[in-house]
Amino acid sequence: MALRHSKHHTQTATFFASGLHRQCIYLLRPIVPYIYIYIEYSSQMVLRLVLVLLGLFALLQVAIAATTASRKKQTKSDPNDVRGNTPFWLRDANDGTCFTAEGFSTCDEKALWMLTRRAGRKTYSLVSLLNYHPKSAYCLERKTSFLGLFGSNKLGYGVCNKDGAQSWEFEFVGQSNVRLSSRGQCIVRGKRTYKNSISTQSCKKGEFAPLKYVNSHVHDKGYLLKAADGTCFDGNRFRICDGTGQRTLYWGVGIKFLWGKSNRYMFNFSPTEQSYCLVGKGSGVSRGACKDSGALGWSLENGQLAKGKMCVARLPDNNAVMAKCSEAFEHITLEIPTSE
Repeated sequence: MALRHSKHHTQTATFFASGLHRQCIYLLRPIVPYIYIYIEYSSQMVLRLVLVLLGLFALLQVAIAATTASRKKQTKSDPNDVRGNTPFWLRDANDGTCFTAEGFSTCDEKALWMLTRRAGRKTYSLVSLLNYHPKSAYCLERKTSFLGLFGSNKLGYGVCNKDGAQSWEFEFVGQSNVRLSSRGQCIVRGKRTYKNSISTQSCKKGEFAPLKYVNSHVHDKGYLLKAADGTCFDGNRFRICDGTGQRTLYWGVGIKFLWGKSNRYMFNFSPTEQSYCLVGKGSGVSRGACKDSGALGWSLENGQLAKGKMCVARLPDNNAVMAKCSEAFEHITLEIPTSE
């Protein structure tokens, strides 16, 4: 260690004695200011970068807060607008027929239901997806007797603002079977003369109609409105079902409750097109804004795509109009995509 120390000091002394240090200082003197400037500039750049990142973070937090508030406001402002619920069939677990408010029948679009939780209630309404009924009687209702003071064992379609249409309990029994009940009264089959008839009886008897929940996949992909010749309705005219603009051919169904009554509307299913709905006014029909009052009140039954007594009809040039259903209508069916 002593030898190394002595050698180090000897080399240092020689360096300074030779005057080389003065030459190094002389050579470095012109670039020293630039070194200071670089250090100062680098510090400023780092500071600016930190400030920019902090600003971006603050803007991101403001945007997230605004989006969250907007969603909360939208949900709070219109809790009775239901879109995106799953349309489904309720099939008898024994013979595969489907439950409707008028008894068990074929499993077509008329047997499709949507389950909606009503604002301010813990129970549900079962809304018929597309059936037309007078006076907006679209919901499954447990009927009343004696001036409406007491419940009865009869079922049928009813106005969705009635208590008997808003008090359904939807309980899964096992993996896929459903038990439907209202205020302790369970739905049963074949207790009123005919095999396919429906009614209610006390759930304490331990008997109920075992209903199998079957997803229609409408909420996954939407559906097509097909004419008899295989063309599709896009809201304005009838056209081939593929090619350019195909995304405007798929539709979904929403339910909007006004004063407790259900109003159906059909919206374009594509995520980028969902502000557009099927709008009917007078003799005209078009693909328009969902906020338009003409977007509410659609039904599809027996091939008639209708608003009340007015049906979608087809002109020779394939454009669509509204006409009295008693005079003309284009036969339209709902084509539901498969699960594949």
